[in-house]
Amino acid sequence: MMADRPETSGGPRGKQHVSLPYLTGLLLVLLFAWFLVWFFFYRATAGERLMVASFRQALSFIPATYVEEVDQDKLYEGAMRGMVAQLGDKHSAYLTASQMERLNAETAGEFGGIGLVVTQKNDMPLIVEVHEDGPAHRADIQVGDFITDVDGEGVEGLALDQVVDLIRGKVGTDLELGLLRMATGEALTRKLTREKINLPTVKWEMLEEGIGRLQIASFDEDLPKDVEEALAALEAEGMKGLILDLRRNSGGLVDQAVRVCDMFLEGGRIIRQVSRHKRLQKTVNATPKVRVDAAVPIVILVDEGTASSAEILAGALQANGRATVVGANTVGKGAVSSVVSLRDGSGLAIVVSHYELEGDRIIEGEGVELDVVVGELSDFPKDRDPDKVQAWRDLYARSKEEQLQKAVQILREKLSGP
Repeated sequence: MMADRPETSGGPRGKQHVSLPYLTGLLLVLLFAWFLVWFFFYRATAGERLMVASFRQALSFIPATYVEEVDQDKLYEGAMRGMVAQLGDKHSAYLTASQMERLNAETAGEFGGIGLVVTQKNDMPLIVEVHEDGPAHRADIQVGDFITDVDGEGVEGLALDQVVDLIRGKVGTDLELGLLRMATGEALTRKLTREKINLPTVKWEMLEEGIGRLQIASFDEDLPKDVEEALAALEAEGMKGLILDLRRNSGGLVDQAVRVCDMFLEGGRIIRQVSRHKRLQKTVNATPKVRVDAAVPIVILVDEGTASSAEILAGALQANGRATVVGANTVGKGAVSSVVSLRDGSGLAIVVSHYELEGDRIIEGEGVELDVVVGELSDFPKDRDPDKVQAWRDLYARSKEEQLQKAVQILREKLSGP
């Protein structure tokens, strides 16, 4: 017996066609659903339409009537920046079309740099390391130089990650840096070309018998594999205590920070994402893939350059009782941004949620809680006197050595027992 099947109308060459009333009904349902979505989620309110109309009026009126000639594009950009600035959030930003292009190149893994490490002092990016034979080194950019602008855009007051985003870009593209050389007081300009900077994200060494150091420079896709290999090498050399060095690590991929946490934690919360939007609220707990035995004590080194994913790793291990955190106050970047492209090629990066650690510890604006404070720096000399700047640079170098020695001392004491 043949099974029942829906009736169909026969067509040419034996094809079967859905009935016209059915198609018409389906189309009406889809149109109605689209109308509901548009009505409730995309339709501008009367107030919003009035604001847009007023903005367009101002954008036309000012260039047409102002006493001097005005660049309308600059007015528009200024208005967009001002709107975002009103949020009072240093991690939210308006991105020009060129900045969006750089961001997209970075996301696609096509970004390059110029071989610098920067930190933030007095709301200005200060160069603290220049990689040998990189574009910056070849252009005679020096440790202690301040960056004043990137491609003519002033950077004073920008968050450190925003400055880094300006400097990074597609390999082979050019940029111009404005610098202030503290040693001489000179204002300098350097033109550079971005290159692929091939620096290891992970370095390891045995400092002395039983004590190993693992340095992580950033969090990229290959990090978990590199950390696994480094830990295996350290264990082969008899590691009994570990220094996890996250100083000057400005972050990277949060997912990779979570995967590294799993190598050290047997359980507990790593992060909770908190937002007023329910769809963005979630908790990430450890998925134990423990690589380092719980009997191995860990000291984590942090400083004023430790941010974002690095703060998550340090804070999660500390909050779950797995590590002692030593060093200086971290950046305090625990914000999650959403980036949207606008019709003219520009974009908006808007903070949509924040991270919390175990025990509801907040990263954003607070940083990682320090167990032992070592190597905190005095304020950078506001008058930027060259002699005072040199003294501050010497203090910076000493502070890094003091932090490392303190970490070694703590591990010695832990390994020697009560």
